[in-house]
Amino acid sequence: MGSVPALKLQQIRDGDPEALRRWFEDHVDGLYGFIYYRVGNDRQAASDVTQATFERALEQFDRYDPERGTMAAWLRVTSRNLIRDHLKTSQRAVPLQELWSRLDKVLESHFSEIDDQELPPEVLEREETRELVSMTLAALPDHYREVLDAKYLDEQSLETIARDRDTTTDSIKALLRRARAAFKQTFQTLADPEFTS
Repeated sequence: MGSVPALKLQQIRDGDPEALRRWFEDHVDGLYGFIYYRVGNDRQAASDVTQATFERALEQFDRYDPERGTMAAWLRVTSRNLIRDHLKTSQRAVPLQELWSRLDKVLESHFSEIDDQELPPEVLEREETRELVSMTLAALPDHYREVLDAKYLDEQSLETIARDRDTTTDSIKALLRRARAAFKQTFQTLADPEFTS
């Protein structure tokens, strides 16, 4: 469920139990799925981060603006810092060298070209890829991570991204180019600490 009627938004803000229950039920599955792959397929961690996201969202509920995007997108944005915190502190994270060793040369080649072209869907669906992408995104500066998420995760048009950031589509294209280049360098640095550009 995407948009939330103004009346229900107010009921959620007022702490109405039924409105809160419906809000949670409408969004928990999608949010959990978003988080699950970003915390290394750890069910307990995904549950914990999902719960923490709803708690954080309630604390910051007045910041939600339906004109700027759907409730689902806002919850994903809210979860990102919590996911990043988990990845930084998790003792269960797969060692990067071990993860890199599981990648074949074809996958490595795709990542080496990420600043020039998008990753094909079959690559993005691989478990090893998801883990490395999650770690790489968590390490990027916020403005790069946000524009990559908006374009490739939320599938927003360049025009929508530009409007939301009060800038031009040309500026967003340039930002995306820099963000993809930063992703490539960060990915290679994380995967191979000996790497230097």
